[in-house]
Amino acid sequence: MKKNRLKRKGKEFWSSDNELLQGWGMTAAFHGSMVGIFGKGTIPYLATQAFYGISLFEIINYIEHYGLLRQKKADGNYERTMPEHSWNNNNVVTNLFLYQLQRHSDHHAYPTRPFQALRHFDEAPELPSGYASMLLPALIPSLWFKIMDKRVFDHYKGDLNKANISSKRRAKIFKKFGVVDKALESTTTQ
Repeated sequence: MKKNRLKRKGKEFWSSDNELLQGWGMTAAFHGSMVGIFGKGTIPYLATQAFYGISLFEIINYIEHYGLLRQKKADGNYERTMPEHSWNNNNVVTNLFLYQLQRHSDHHAYPTRPFQALRHFDEAPELPSGYASMLLPALIPSLWFKIMDKRVFDHYKGDLNKANISSKRRAKIFKKFGVVDKALESTTTQ
C-alpha cells in the first residue's frame, strides 16, 4: 500500500518521503543514542519498553476491530473502509486524554484528517466504555467474548456471516446465536 502511494507521487520506496522508513530511522536513532549515551546496560530496558509498546498497540488494534469485517465486492476488491469498520466510544474525557483515539472510525475512513478534527459517526459500532477500560476485558477472553459477541451480532443485525469470527470459535458463536453458517452450508452442498 505504502509503495503504491509513493509510486503515485513519482517516488521510490527507498526515498526520504517514505514515512515507514522515517519511522524506522527515528526508532534506530533513538535506540542507538540511548545505548550510546547510557551503555549496553540500557538494552533490557529498551527491549521491555518496546515489548510493552507493541503489546499495547496490538491490544488496542484488537479492541478497535474485533469481529468487524470489510465485505468483498463482486469484482473481488474489498469495500471502502468506512466508519462502521471500527469500534468507537465517544466519551469526551477519554477522547481528550487519548487524542481522539476512540474516534478511530473517522481515522480509517478519512486517514489524512488530523486527530483533533476526528468526528463521531452514529453508524460506527459503539464500545460499552472507553478504550482504556476495555484493556483488561480484552486480556480475559471469556469476559471479552461475553461483552462483545452480542455487540458484533447486533452490529450486523444478526447476520454473523458478515462478521470476522475466528475459525476456532465460529461454530460455537453461530450455534449460540442460532445463525446458519453460509460458508459451512456452501461446502456441504458442493
